[in-house]
Amino acid sequence: MRRILLILAVVIPLLALSAPARAGGWAVTFMDPAPAKMSADTTYTLGFWLLQHGTHPYEGGDLGEVALEFTDGKKAVRFSGVELKEPAHYAAAISLPAGTWTLKAVQGWFAPYEVGTLTVPGGLEIAPLPEDLKGAIEAQKGQHKDYWGAIRPPDMPAGTRPAGTRAGPDPAASAPASAPASAPAAATEASGVEALDGATTVAVVESESWWRAPYTIAAALLGAAALGALAYRLRRR
Repeated sequence: MRRILLILAVVIPLLALSAPARAGGWAVTFMDPAPAKMSADTTYTLGFWLLQHGTHPYEGGDLGEVALEFTDGKKAVRFSGVELKEPAHYAAAISLPAGTWTLKAVQGWFAPYEVGTLTVPGGLEIAPLPEDLKGAIEAQKGQHKDYWGAIRPPDMPAGTRPAGTRAGPDPAASAPASAPASAPAAATEASGVEALDGATTVAVVESESWWRAPYTIAAALLGAAALGALAYRLRRR
């Protein structure tokens, strides 16, 4: 019995820490068509869809923070998303200096999703949808009702565009937005908060995510309990 408890105490926490981030619940962010060319230090509004299992709105309670986070290798700049009328549809007003920025979607308690790369000045290049998600999304199709009308997620999900292609231009969004009506509020209480010149809706944040699937936390607690039981038994002996 002591040997079994010892094995559980060691193996279960290791499995919890090494478990894939998307196991136990995952989501994908698909971008609406973005401006064909974005200039430095100019405000644009980007629309995006946060879909659980890549096919439907989140089915649960409070999702948590939804945002677009851009990283240039030295710092991360996060723009909060605001909910639009359509289920799972969000928008974020952004403004970035010149550079090459990796775009990551912050998806509440779901793992962050790597969307692609934004070059400023330049356009948004969408990363290919990971191979392991393609089959999972196909398996989910047809299992949920149609939540949308004329305004709906792209028929061809942005994440499935081949590498090297760009999101198509949106004529309505090609011109800079001088003052978006639904501009998100500035992020606060972040570590190292710092506003970029001319922008009040950004915060410098840690680029690494703290996210772990809920079941990994339970597994870690189970391992700790097994370790505690082993220590108790050894102490009694």
